[in-house]
Amino acid sequence: MRVLFTVSTWGGHYYCMVPLGWALQAAGHEVRVACPPGQAATVSGAGLVPVPVLDGPDLTYWARLTRYQEAVAGTRTLPGMPLHPDTGEPVGKLDEFDVDAASDRFMGEIFGALHRSYDAAAELARAYRPHLVVHDVLTPEGALAARLAGAPSVYHSLGLYGAAETEPPIDMGLDDPTESFARHGLAPFSREDMPYVIDPSPSLAVPPHGRTTPLPVRFLPYNGPGATPPAWLLDPPQGGRIGVLWGYSATAMYGTGVPVLRTAIETASRLGAEVVVTAGREEVDALGELPPNVRVLCGFPLHTLLETCDALFHHGGAGAMMTAAAAGVPQLALSLSPDQVVFGGRMAATGAVVSVPGLTASDEQVERAARTVLGEKSRAAAHALRDDIGAKPTPARLVPDLERLVRQEGRARPSAPGGTRPTSRPSPENPGLKA
Repeated sequence: MRVLFTVSTWGGHYYCMVPLGWALQAAGHEVRVACPPGQAATVSGAGLVPVPVLDGPDLTYWARLTRYQEAVAGTRTLPGMPLHPDTGEPVGKLDEFDVDAASDRFMGEIFGALHRSYDAAAELARAYRPHLVVHDVLTPEGALAARLAGAPSVYHSLGLYGAAETEPPIDMGLDDPTESFARHGLAPFSREDMPYVIDPSPSLAVPPHGRTTPLPVRFLPYNGPGATPPAWLLDPPQGGRIGVLWGYSATAMYGTGVPVLRTAIETASRLGAEVVVTAGREEVDALGELPPNVRVLCGFPLHTLLETCDALFHHGGAGAMMTAAAAGVPQLALSLSPDQVVFGGRMAATGAVVSVPGLTASDEQVERAARTVLGEKSRAAAHALRDDIGAKPTPARLVPDLERLVRQEGRARPSAPGGTRPTSRPSPENPGLKA
C-alpha cells in the first residue's frame, strides 16, 4: 500500500514516526513523507523519501516572538533580556524590536503559509492517492489529504501529547484557522474527531485522547543519524555516569544563558559521577571552563549515550523524556516551556522523573531533585517504566493492524480522489482492528 506521512518544520515532533516508516518499508509498503523543504535532508537522512511540498510557520521565530512578548508584558521569568526574534542574540533593551508590529505581520504570514500547505497536501493527495495517511501533531494537513483520498488518517503522538488536549499550555486552539477543509469541499476538521492516534506514552502517563481510538506502540528512539561512540563511552566508570542533555529547542527559545544548564552540570559533577554533556556547539562554547570530571559530546544521539548512564538531566522536552524512559534511566527534567512543565508533571506520576521549573529553580532545588533521581526508588521506577514501554507492540507488530484498518475502511473508499472519510469508526471499547 501507499502510505503518506505529513510532518512539520520541527524535527522533534516527527522523529517518533521514523521507526514506523522503517517498519512499513520493511513490510513492503511504499512510504512518502510530505514535509517543508527545510526538512527534506533530515527526512532523507533517516532513510525515508521526502516530498518537500508543505509550508508552515518558522517555529523558532514564533517561540522567540512569544518570549519577547512576555518580556514586554512583564511576565517573563528568565532573568536578563530576551532573544531578538530575527538574530537569536540577546537585545540590549526592549525597544530595539517592535514586537507588536512583528506579531501582526507574522500572524498574516502564518495564515498564508498554512493556506499554501493545505493546498499542497490536497494536490499531493490527488496525485499520490495514498491508502493511509499518518500525520504529526502540527500537520493536520494529513487529515485533509486522507479525506480527499478516501483513506484512513492516523495521528502519531510523540508521546505525552494527546489527541484531545485542553490544558492551556498545549491546547492547539483553532482546528482549521484557514478553513481549508471547507475550501476543498469537506466537512470542518476538529481534533476531537480524529479517528486514531498512535500513542507510545507509558501506561501511567497516557494523555487525554477524548473519542479518538488509541493504538499503543512501543517507543523506539530516533535522535538523528547514528554517530560512532568514542571508546571511553563504551566503558562506564566505577563511580557511575550522569548524562546532561541541552537540546536545540531550549537554545532556540531561551538562548545559551539559561542559568539552570550550568547548575545542572555543576550539581552532577559534585555527586561523584562522571558527567557527559551532549549539546550543540553553540551551547558547549557558551559553557566555558567545566569541572574536570565533565566530558562533552556535540550533537551526539541521546539513546546511544544513555546505554551507559545512571541518570539523565535535561531541559524537559518530550522526546528526551520518552528516550530516557525507554532506556530505563531515571530523569531530572528542568522543564522550561509551559508544555514541558505539563509533560514533566505527567511523567512524575511514574516515579521515574523528577520535574522542577527550570527557569526559576534554585541551586538547592536542583540538588535535592538530583539526589532523589539518583536514589534506589527512582531507579526502580525507571526500570518498571522501561518494562512497561517494552511490553507494548513494536512498530513492526503495528503494521498488520494498519493494513487491516486500510482494508476495512478501504471498502468505502471512493473510486477516484475527492470523497470523504467514512463516518463510521471503531469505538475504544471495540477497536475493530482484529482480523
